[in-house]
Amino acid sequence: MAPLRGQRGRAMRREPAHPLDAHRGSARRAFRARTGDGLRRTAEIGVTKRKIAFMFAGQGSQYYQMGRELYESNPTFRMNMEHMDRLVQAQLGTSVIAVLYGPNGKAEPFTDIRFTHPAIFMVEFALARTLIALGVEPDCTLGASLGTFAALTVAHCCPMEEALAAVVRQALAIERHGPPGGMIAVLAKPALYEASPYLQARSVIGGRNFASHFVLSAPHEHLADIEGFLFQAEVPFLRIPAPYPFHGPWIDPLRAALLEASAGTRPRLSGIPVYCCAQGGALEAIPDDYLWQVARKEVAFSRVIAAMEASCPVDYVDCSPSGTLSTFLKYLLPKQADSRAFSAMVPFGRATEWLASVVEQLQPNGRGEQNMRGEIT
Repeated sequence: MAPLRGQRGRAMRREPAHPLDAHRGSARRAFRARTGDGLRRTAEIGVTKRKIAFMFAGQGSQYYQMGRELYESNPTFRMNMEHMDRLVQAQLGTSVIAVLYGPNGKAEPFTDIRFTHPAIFMVEFALARTLIALGVEPDCTLGASLGTFAALTVAHCCPMEEALAAVVRQALAIERHGPPGGMIAVLAKPALYEASPYLQARSVIGGRNFASHFVLSAPHEHLADIEGFLFQAEVPFLRIPAPYPFHGPWIDPLRAALLEASAGTRPRLSGIPVYCCAQGGALEAIPDDYLWQVARKEVAFSRVIAAMEASCPVDYVDCSPSGTLSTFLKYLLPKQADSRAFSAMVPFGRATEWLASVVEQLQPNGRGEQNMRGEIT
């Protein structure tokens, strides 16, 4: 994948898909290099076994060929992908797998929402089911934007078939009626936006990921101007590959269409807690317009993590295709935190070996001794 252009035209290197990618060698050695004596420190302070949280990202995490190695080598992943693909074909008349694993390479833009929307859900759900089949069960889930559908489904809040059908209907409604626009990731503190009438007049903050990373949502006619402003200010930025201004007021005319798209989906809380970036914490109730809210409201990822960290140590398992959320956690988690972050899928490298190493580290003997403190509620 080509380097990204940032301030003054210099190449701004893309963050590793996983914080550990910068280290060579096995995933286990990379993990130990990052955490040092984290496991020993956990035992010393008497912390209970970490809770496992499955995390799911939304638009912008997708790329052609995502999950292909697992599709070709892991029966559970392949079975789930093919089952969901048959369901989607009944709605779209086209195979998502044929598009996803066709001739296009990983570096080519994958932005057609008719296929990106269901593809993200399919890969995330199939990856979660693969982890569960390998013995890694989530104690809770976390959903960001579109990833909320997978978070609800994996937490048994709604059937997969209902969620996937709603994802496809939502994609078709956005493709037909969605205003052109986009989102820009900005590597700076949100104070930059709050002090800039220029940015405020052309965009809104659509997400806050960590202290020096936020996302702007804007209509198409303002995107180039915003990028020009950031370039002149020498602020690194990156256009997210999603051609709609999600999490901003420009999608308000879509409300009725998106509510209709989700009309057949009635998620209900289950015994597995769901953490929601639209609400900034654990779901305590699911309102009728909830699936509209996750598209419209700001993605408060950093606030959700703060709420989870206040409860107990967590093993965060990023089930999104690009490992973006686990990368954010590299900057969010305090250096002395006893929580850990893993990306279950990496865009490059040996996906099967990587997943096996992650599963090994998440087995009970790698999570500390169990006691009764630190429940996530």
